[in-house]
Amino acid sequence: MSWLSYSLIAKLADWGIRGHMGTLFGLLNQLLLLAVALLLVTIIVRGYRMWWQRRPTRGATWALGRPPLRGGIARAPLPGVIVLAVVAVAVGWFLPLLGITLLGFLAVDLISGALRRRTGPR
Repeated sequence: MSWLSYSLIAKLADWGIRGHMGTLFGLLNQLLLLAVALLLVTIIVRGYRMWWQRRPTRGATWALGRPPLRGGIARAPLPGVIVLAVVAVAVGWFLPLLGITLLGFLAVDLISGALRRRTGPR
C-alpha cells in the first residue's frame, strides 16, 4: 500500500507523528522542537519563581498565599478580552479535556465570586 493511497486522516496522522518526532522537515523541524522545549522549561521555571516570590512566609504550613485581585478581565481592554475568549474557545474545541477543565475552573470562579459578593467582604 503506497502513501498516495492513504486517506486524508491517515496522511494527517502520519504528518503529525513525523512532525512530533522531528523527521518531517529535518533540521528545521528539530530546531523548532528544541525551541518549544526550551520555552516550556522557561515557563515552568518562571512559574515556580513567581510562586516562590508570592509564597506565604508566616502562618500555617500549608498556606497558599494571597490570590490575585478579582475583576481583572473586567478591567482589561475589550479587544484583548475578545481575543482571549476566541483563543479559549478554540483551544477548548481542539483539546476537549482542557476545555472541560477550563469550563470547570470558570464555573468555580464565578460561583465563588457570587458567594463572596453575597456574603460581603471579609
